[in-house]
Amino acid sequence: MSPATDHPMLSGHEATLLAALINGRELPPDITAEHFSIPAHRTIFSACEELRRTGTNVNLVSVTHWLTDHHQLERVGGAAAVTEISGSTLTDSILDYVVEQVREASRDRRAQRLVTKYEKKQLALGELTNRLAELGESATGAAISWNHALTQSVVTSHELGSLDLRPRKPLLGDWFKEGDLGFLFAFRGVGKTWFALLLAKALSEGAKLGEWQAHERVKVLYVDGEMPADLMRARDKGLQRNAGAVEFLNHEILFDRTQKVLNITHAEVQRAITTYCLNAGIKVVILDNLSTLASGMKENDSFDWEQVNNWLLEFRRHKIAVIVVHHAGRNGEARGTSKREDNTFWVITLDDAKKQADDKRGARFISRFTKPSRNTQNEIPAYEWHVVTDAVSGMVSIACKAAQSLDVFRKLIEEGVTQCGQLAAEMKVSEATISRLAKKGFDAGWLTKNGREYAVVEQADKR
Repeated sequence: MSPATDHPMLSGHEATLLAALINGRELPPDITAEHFSIPAHRTIFSACEELRRTGTNVNLVSVTHWLTDHHQLERVGGAAAVTEISGSTLTDSILDYVVEQVREASRDRRAQRLVTKYEKKQLALGELTNRLAELGESATGAAISWNHALTQSVVTSHELGSLDLRPRKPLLGDWFKEGDLGFLFAFRGVGKTWFALLLAKALSEGAKLGEWQAHERVKVLYVDGEMPADLMRARDKGLQRNAGAVEFLNHEILFDRTQKVLNITHAEVQRAITTYCLNAGIKVVILDNLSTLASGMKENDSFDWEQVNNWLLEFRRHKIAVIVVHHAGRNGEARGTSKREDNTFWVITLDDAKKQADDKRGARFISRFTKPSRNTQNEIPAYEWHVVTDAVSGMVSIACKAAQSLDVFRKLIEEGVTQCGQLAAEMKVSEATISRLAKKGFDAGWLTKNGREYAVVEQADKR
């Protein structure tokens, strides 16, 4: 049986570090037995360290034998507990994450011990302040107990109404504000990067994008994990209109200059990006895209997502907006765990509009909100975008028009939304409106119906 603990999440983190040791992995040299809050975990860690010190291979058998020889096996929960710990899930990204969590928990415990000494008058205030500062800012919260924190922070409706709260500033149109977390997803090749770059340029230049006006110029950091640097440069140059420049963190340039690889699941990378944004006054971060920037993260695993989710919420507390670019799965929805959308303010998908268009140059897509923005009660229309690069000058032209309901209707059916009620819910219209759109499709010859299911006729005439 596993050792009991009042902190199951921390217990799991500590077990993951022990699993790494038992399975022959290296831990950072600063991790010691004192980083473990659970006595059984400290004992197992000490066993691993002693085996390494004597040149013995560390594995499940050698650790179990050491604990038996030193009469410690039963104290840590028996052989079954050690075997259970050794089977904890291990990936590089998970290991990096839990190392930082265990470090932070250790700092907080040390800080709390200092505060206790101060309360018992065993430590002067000046010395307490200095020693807390030595532990780093992550431990400062430990100086305040949760009881005291709640007493200070819970407010009544009346108090809430009288608080001097600064409203979040609008950034683009009425749907995008400071501190938002938004997702943008589509199938490969539809135009995700084009659309993300259009948003970045409009925000950095204080310009208008289609029907959406940027309220002021803001600093944008575009974290690019996929595009070749020369292609991104060409696109950026072709879109340049006014004063204002997007800042790019491109994976190729980073590697060429520093030999480092971007991976936002690593705590060190997260801290570096956050620190840069705060120091540089960045107000919008665009992460393009989740698959290339979060290497090693299991897309369907909600625990893996927490490694990134907590970091994204930190941006919100600093009123920095984040747009995450992601791929659509085979079902047309954003790939991976649905938990990603829990904290989003809005979600936009792009539908390919090139198939039925006569002019197939460049990127052509329809933008629509699959999760309406929390920032407005107004419905945001779907728009059709056409982005074309001039072959001679390299200048990029952007055309935008309201998407016809029939285009959206057809696209949804092609993506597998085939029943009247489902289509009405997606398009936020009545079922009667869907029936009228279906009649137009029947009349044009590109739509058929099998039972309750609509289907697009292959090789249909162009509308």
